[in-house]
Amino acid sequence: MAVDQAIRFGAPVVGFIYGGVVSLTFPDRAAPLWLIWGTFAVAATTASGALFAYGLSRWRELKELNEIHVHEVTRPVTALVAGSLLLMNVTVFFPGPSHLNVRGGLVGIFAIVAAIPAAGAMYGVWRVAASEVRCGTRGKQVDLLFALRRLLQRLLAAAGSVVALVTFTAGAWWLLERSLHTQYGNRPPQFVLIFGAFGSALVGLVYGPAWAALQRRGQLLCDELFPLGKLNEKESILSQAADRQKLEQMLGLDRGIFADLQGGLVILAPLLASAVAAFLPH
Repeated sequence: MAVDQAIRFGAPVVGFIYGGVVSLTFPDRAAPLWLIWGTFAVAATTASGALFAYGLSRWRELKELNEIHVHEVTRPVTALVAGSLLLMNVTVFFPGPSHLNVRGGLVGIFAIVAAIPAAGAMYGVWRVAASEVRCGTRGKQVDLLFALRRLLQRLLAAAGSVVALVTFTAGAWWLLERSLHTQYGNRPPQFVLIFGAFGSALVGLVYGPAWAALQRRGQLLCDELFPLGKLNEKESILSQAADRQKLEQMLGLDRGIFADLQGGLVILAPLLASAVAAFLPH
């Protein structure tokens, strides 16, 4: 319990300190818009630290719902993180002062690393939902699906918020470099939209498999609880179909993945942030 409390409060503090160091060690603090970028950078890294602690808590919650081990999610999380870090560092090869391009990616790198527990929890939901083992009564199976879906939605909201902040930081960074007349800053403002699309794609890559597994398991359970193939009486078919439809709605089986992602504008927030940053007056 003491360790959990230390991580819960310590991770955001570490993020705050990291963001402060990144912004305060910027060599041109007199540059226009440095304060704006620095503020976004500190906010993004602090939120990333909070996401780290939140992801660990959700992983423990998942383990209480169903037995799962870290090695079951190691490969997909490692591949995702490695690929993300590689793409994040592509900016190093853009023309312009190298210290600016490297520093611009530090916030995103920290956010990706801090999101590892949350990504692991999402992939854990995928592993649990995709498992062919059915434990307990059908009522317990329905209860597990409810719990897994709630867990996944909460992780999506938390990750989407961090991605939005990181994207705002990227937009502010572009404006800062533009004020310094670097090659990177001379790129068109729409270039910032790439960062929002990149962050949204990462969240979608982690969320998609878990969502698909929950949908498949929910459909199989509905087929078991409300089979329609052997019914012939009209009244029986209508009654069975109505009950099935109610359960599908409660389990969210009637919603597509894009409708889920757009719920509350969670996945659209990074793109919205990019668009706003791209067209800010400069």
